[in-house]
Amino acid sequence: MRELVAARRRRPLRRGRADNRVAELVQDLARGDKRAAAKLISLIEDDEPEAAEALERIHPRTGKAHIVGFTGPPGVGKSSLINRLVRAYRRRGKKVGVVAVDPTSPFTGGAVLGDRIRMAETGIDPGVFIRSMATRGHPGGLALATFDAVRVLDALGMDIVFVETVGAGQSEVEIAKRAHTTVVVEMPLSGDAVQVMKAGILEIGDVYVVNKVDLGDADGLVANLNQEIHPRNGWTSPIVRTSALEERGIPDLVLALERHRAHLESTGELREREAARARQEILDNLRRLVEERARRADRVRAEIDRLARDVVERRLDPHAAADALLLGMARRRRVPVPRRRGRAS
Repeated sequence: MRELVAARRRRPLRRGRADNRVAELVQDLARGDKRAAAKLISLIEDDEPEAAEALERIHPRTGKAHIVGFTGPPGVGKSSLINRLVRAYRRRGKKVGVVAVDPTSPFTGGAVLGDRIRMAETGIDPGVFIRSMATRGHPGGLALATFDAVRVLDALGMDIVFVETVGAGQSEVEIAKRAHTTVVVEMPLSGDAVQVMKAGILEIGDVYVVNKVDLGDADGLVANLNQEIHPRNGWTSPIVRTSALEERGIPDLVLALERHRAHLESTGELREREAARARQEILDNLRRLVEERARRADRVRAEIDRLARDVVERRLDPHAAADALLLGMARRRRVPVPRRRGRAS
């Protein structure tokens, strides 16, 4: 593996018209050009061949932005909260990026909800960049390209980048794996408080927000959260009451985010979270590359068809078939891959 990494580092950047275009876009990005950022994100989202080259070039310029993920059920006011936060951070002189992950249209493959419409007031600010991205069927509600887009905004010079999920299924856990700070948003009068305690939700939040307190009856939800939240790694997740409609509690939320960032830096956990995100992204890209290679190679497609017949005939189970396919691909590429010794428990 070290040899592969070394070879990658020694490999000269590819030349040609497309690569010159990417180099120019990256240079413009470094100068703070929002149009260059939009074009680079489009390359990434559309999985264009130049995307990998662009990401390689911008990666050394990243690592400065505070990445804050927002998750929670649809309708709790995540977009409105982020809109208020953008204004608050701009008043502090900070540059702000927003990546809003929307469901995918079954007809166009594009984002359906269009959070940029809801954030139109702040989107015209030269110190703000807002982009909606489609989930494209990703089971966790997070587009595979989402955090590559975050990386572009980081390289653009954004001080803080908000990532809003669709708030469906595994998206809560997905955002926690990748963001520096995870904000879980709930609202009163949203049904039985036990639903708030669903599996995993109380393990991922670094900050909890009870939004729409103007509706009343927030005390019960706050009491339930207080009862269930326990310290993790020296940090007790605060519960912030807000009303995005009335702009109540926004300064308290900003303070909670800044305190968590300071905690991560002082304890060394920021570095640990960066490493965890890097591991996750390596695995995600590995899965994508293996799948792409399998779909493009005629020999591999034929092997998949043969293995599928074996699975249908009950000669192999899907796990063993995948194992055999991976081993065969590795042998053809002459890359040693250890055999799996059994299913994970």
